[in-house]
Amino acid sequence: MPTDNPTSPRRQHVNVRGLYMTGWTAGSDRFYELVDFMLAKGLNAVVIDIKDDDGRISWDMDVPLAREIGASANKIRDIEDRIRYLKERNIYVIGRLVVYADPLLGSRRPDLAIHHPDGTPFVDRRGIRWPDPYNRQVWEYNVAVAKAAAAVGFDEIQFDYIRFPEHRIEGYNYNVPVRQRADAILGFLKYAKEELAPYGVFVAADVFGLTTSVAPGDDMEIGQIYEEIAQVVDYICPMVYPSHYAPGTYGIANPNADPGRIVYESMVRAQKRTWGMPVEKHRPWIQDFDVGKDYTAADVEAQIRGLAEAGIYQWLLWDPKNRYTRDADYDVAPPQEGEPEWRRQYRAELAARAAREGVDQGGSASGNGQPPAAAGSAGAATPGASTGPAQGSPPTVGAAPAATGGSSGGD
Repeated sequence: MPTDNPTSPRRQHVNVRGLYMTGWTAGSDRFYELVDFMLAKGLNAVVIDIKDDDGRISWDMDVPLAREIGASANKIRDIEDRIRYLKERNIYVIGRLVVYADPLLGSRRPDLAIHHPDGTPFVDRRGIRWPDPYNRQVWEYNVAVAKAAAAVGFDEIQFDYIRFPEHRIEGYNYNVPVRQRADAILGFLKYAKEELAPYGVFVAADVFGLTTSVAPGDDMEIGQIYEEIAQVVDYICPMVYPSHYAPGTYGIANPNADPGRIVYESMVRAQKRTWGMPVEKHRPWIQDFDVGKDYTAADVEAQIRGLAEAGIYQWLLWDPKNRYTRDADYDVAPPQEGEPEWRRQYRAELAARAAREGVDQGGSASGNGQPPAAAGSAGAATPGASTGPAQGSPPTVGAAPAATGGSSGGD
């Protein structure tokens, strides 16, 4: 079994510029077409479904509970050969694993699903029974699936839908302490990271886009606190899809018409609330699917530029249909020496605050300083957004679109 050795090739940081493939795509001839596209465009990473939004596992896997509920869809018949093909071309391989929006586990093992206080099963607006995020057996099942994926060669496990449902369930996830929800999410991620350590893989988590800008300690009633999750995982992946932000967010009248600015504002806030953590922890999902308008090469390039202006040079493209913009220039904003202007200004603000208060506020965005108390809030989300790299179809900003608009990457 591989070891968790930071000097091992499986533990070397990669500045990721990648895209998402469904299990069906990865198991078909389209896989080779997309790999050729990636190589031609200078992309170096791919996210492939391990377990999807339906709870289906992409290949036959020797996990007892997966066999019990019939989770294998056998979408990829030669997973090890596919991973080998990618690595021979220096492509970093990430596995997306949907954790709690798992209708298969929730329906076939109702004892592991969420229930209302009166004992009736909880079903969300899409008809999905969610497994219980507090249930240790649910944790163990998802980690067993993650281990099986790590064993066949994935470089990284990315957990999506790592949250409570956005629906309010009295006494379960509503009118309960924030820490009860947040600690359940953090507890799973800590457990997963510890269990996966011997495999030498990185661990990532997908989160709602608005988690970068809500008030400190606000878990959005789903258990996600950005800075706390960032402390646990190797990479945190906010879904900053411009189409999912409400008019007026960050003072932007129409976020979907200004994709560069919306991702810039989101990722500046993400870095401020994690000040002192490595910048490389942030790896946002960006939009390459049509919601509200046809997304063009200019829209994709604007997002990449916006990230670069924020000092972020790694990202993942989300399109649930895997039809990526062919004429986009993905090298439109190459890494620059030095740091962005906003970071220099923010450090000066912290120094001035420290001088006034006599408190050390930390030195740099990649140093060991303490994060400031607040990063500012963002505004309301657009109701009815589709499901995304994973966050189902929450009415909250940052969720990944659904099969018609994108899921991804996750939450």
